Amino acid sequence: METNSSLHSPLLVLGLSRTGGTSLSRALGMLGYERLYDLDDVANGDPEQADFWLRAVRRKLEGGKGFDRAEIEALLKGYHGVRNVPGAAFAEELVQCFPESKVILPTRDPDSWHASCLKTVYRRASDPVLGALSLFDSETRAYAKLLQLLQQILYGGDFVHQGRAGLAKHEALVRERVPPGQLLEYRVTEGWAPLCAFLGREQPDVAFPRSNDGDAFWRACRARDARRC
Repeated sequence: METNSSLHSPLLVLGLSRTGGTSLSRALGMLGYERLYDLDDVANGDPEQADFWLRAVRRKLEGGKGFDRAEIEALLKGYHGVRNVPGAAFAEELVQCFPESKVILPTRDPDSWHASCLKTVYRRASDPVLGALSLFDSETRAYAKLLQLLQQILYGGDFVHQGRAGLAKHEALVRERVPPGQLLEYRVTEGWAPLCAFLGREQPDVAFPRSNDGDAFWRACRARDARRC
């Protein structure tokens, strides 16, 4: 499949963290969408990646738009699309920049989602190990700052009390901005059928992938931290 260097309708997977994005990403890879931009591309230590999103966050917090089409097209060159945060925190900008794109909105029971986030992404934003690494590693410092600012954009800096409301607001925004024929609301428990129908792909003759429980999340975080030591 063409990447965004020549394809101008990147796939937009705009679910927030812990909505089944890792399993969905693996499934999409099996359907030809092998390269989806996500937080791992920032976490791997390229300072230009973090700088892009920190600049976008600050613009948004000041009441502006995070980026324009030329800026995000340059960032996504070589990718089939974007998934999860940081991109999902800029759902409005992405939909405006790529009005022709298909959009997938992964969803999950809000209470289950909130409980999962409290054990993973919320804790990661204030992780003492990440904080210690930030003292001497500039890339980690930028990454940690981005995690904190994303919490501010999405949940007003109070995930414990405002997380569910932030999730509902995000999902409502996506539903409002994306034409119905271009939007698939999806739960990974639904498996291949609705996903393949939406994307016009043949259904693979294998089980739908399942991955990224809480333990896997923290193993990935610690592996990333070890690389920065």
